[in-house]
This record gives sequence, C-alpha cells and structure tokens, in this order.
Amino acid sequence: MRIVKDKLRVVASLTAEEIEHIKILYPSKRRNLYFHHCYYQRKPNFFAVWLLPMKGYVYRHFNAMLSFNPANPPIEALEIFNMIEPERWKVSRLDVAFDFLTPYEDCFLLPPPTNIKINRYNTTLYYGAVRSVCTVCQYNKQKQLKEVLEVDSVPLTRIEFRLKPKLKPITQYEKKDFAKMEGFHFVSNTKEMTGLRCLLKSITNGKREWKTLGRKDKQEITAAVKDRTTDMLKLFLKYIEGDIDGFMFDGLTAPLIIDESYHQHAG
Repeated sequence: MRIVKDKLRVVASLTAEEIEHIKILYPSKRRNLYFHHCYYQRKPNFFAVWLLPMKGYVYRHFNAMLSFNPANPPIEALEIFNMIEPERWKVSRLDVAFDFLTPYEDCFLLPPPTNIKINRYNTTLYYGAVRSVCTVCQYNKQKQLKEVLEVDSVPLTRIEFRLKPKLKPITQYEKKDFAKMEGFHFVSNTKEMTGLRCLLKSITNGKREWKTLGRKDKQEITAAVKDRTTDMLKLFLKYIEGDIDGFMFDGLTAPLIIDESYHQHAG
C-alpha cells in the first residue's frame, strides 16, 4: 500500500510585486471567467495558477490560487509554492490517495453507517455529494493508467479522499482535518471473506448496489468487515507514523534555487 497527496490546491493573498513576478514567468495562456490571469500546463506535469479574481467580493480572502500534483510535481509549481512563507498558503482542496496492490474486482469498500450518497460511473464508485466537504472515489487505477497514459501496471486499486475544507494554513493541519476518513473500511481481498465474497464482488462490480441491500445483509457485511480491517483514518495515521506535517510537506520542497533576481529585488 502507498498513500500520497494526489492533488493540492492552495490559495494566498500575494503582494502586487509577487503577482507581477509570477505573471512575468508564466504569461496568461487562456481566458478565464473568474480570474484576470490564468496559466495552465497539462504536460509534462500538470499545474495551474490563477491570479487576480474578477469578483473580489467572492474571493475576498485571497488573490492567487495554485493547483498541482505533489506526488509528481513540476518544478514551476514548486518554485511558486516556495516563493512565499508556507504559512501564507491555505488549503482549498486536498486529495489523499490510497493505492492498494490488488485487482479492482477483488476488493470492497465499506462506507460509514450514514445515509451517504453513492453514485456509480462505469466501474468507478463515488461516495458523497459533489459539493460536500469530502467525496470518496473508488476506481481501477490499473485501468486508468492504461487508458489515459498507455502505461502497463500491476493490479492497482485506488481509494481517493477528495477533501474540500474551509480555508486553513497548510502549516496548521492536524488529525481532525482528516476525520472524514474515519468509518470507511477497505477489504483488499474479498477471497478472505468466507461466505460473503460473491456478495461483496457483486457490489464492487455493479451487479448489486449497497443502498438496495437489506438490513440483514448490511449488518452481516459490516460486522465481518470491521472484524477483519481497521478504518482508513487509523490506516492513514499509521502509514505516516502520525507525522501530519511531514505528510503535508512531502514533495513540496523546490529542488532548485528560486530566481535570485527576485530575492534581490524583494530584499
């Protein structure tokens, strides 16, 4: 198993000088309905930066937004991130991905005992409403790598927590900010679930739906899964050894020295 930050979107209130520096380095490439300046790069590694919102009253707490994948970060994004003190960046979205070396059809994700909305798109399962503070996505990562990047991979299943929290400095993250993981339990191999394997596989593969199961089936599955697994918050904390700061800043250090001329001018 591996756990990574798959997407990070942060916002900040930059000075006019800091904004101008970014605009010079990354000229606007496309029109945007919400920001005056927008730079978007898909290849070789995705990142995007938006500057100066058109409606200041809507985005009154910041004037810059940066989005990239910390698991595979482009140098450009890291240079922008490290251009200012880290405590000035506030998180507006954080995707935490759990990758399991298991075939998608042999796994099962138990949702928490709430009336959570569950939708299916092809083989992908979504837990939670689109606009909720946390949406969980369960999909066949091996299939995605093949279809999108034409990369052959070992069997790989991804559980992705897409967190959209209230704005909070990245330096102040703590255990409670990942509380939405609690209550989800992942079964990496349904073959170990004697007497329940066929039912669990049918739910993962779309032949049955969790919300339509009877109470007895749900209770039996819940008891068996909880008896054999730990919830994903505990799994996350164990993996990072309780070091939330280390997890949040992993991969965010710029490997190159930021433009000397900017620091000299800023000083």
